[in-house]
Amino acid sequence: MIWNQVVCIGDSLTYGARDEYGLSFPSELSKILMEKMDGLWFCHNYGVNGETSSDILRRCWKIFSGHTDVKLATLLAGTNDMKIPIPPEIYRENIIQIVRAGQVHGMKVILGTLPPLKFCPFYPKENRDYIQKYSEEILNIAAENNLPVCDLSHLGEHVIDGVHFGHEGYVEMAKAWASIILNL
Repeated sequence: MIWNQVVCIGDSLTYGARDEYGLSFPSELSKILMEKMDGLWFCHNYGVNGETSSDILRRCWKIFSGHTDVKLATLLAGTNDMKIPIPPEIYRENIIQIVRAGQVHGMKVILGTLPPLKFCPFYPKENRDYIQKYSEEILNIAAENNLPVCDLSHLGEHVIDGVHFGHEGYVEMAKAWASIILNL
């Protein structure tokens, strides 16, 4: 039997914060990949609530080195960066270094653009344009390095608290990631 894995690394949007069933896009992605492809699939969820791209960079090497048999990774980071805000050039360098760490461990890293935000008092309104700036950096990094991109900009209708999704939104996010993986 074939057993396939994906390392999903990111912040609360990877973790599955606010999913009313305690699930996440990685858990839903596992189900979709098992339905669509031969073999067993498991998506490791390395999402941590509140983390910035700098936080993810600090822990990514240990995650990737613990999964040397895994060939695919997803990366979704930046929503918490805009709270500070982290300058786009630092965000860009963080993402590039995370991607490189995955590549050193033999992984193809799929980058996710950031879903839109709605009103949330914890995310300053004056910083909201950083979501677009970070997504542009993601698209540029992907183009420069021939990396696949999962566009999540269409998921705004599923935001339930200004930032996170309910279960239905994470299912839709999983479908978007699956469409990229199935076309690799």
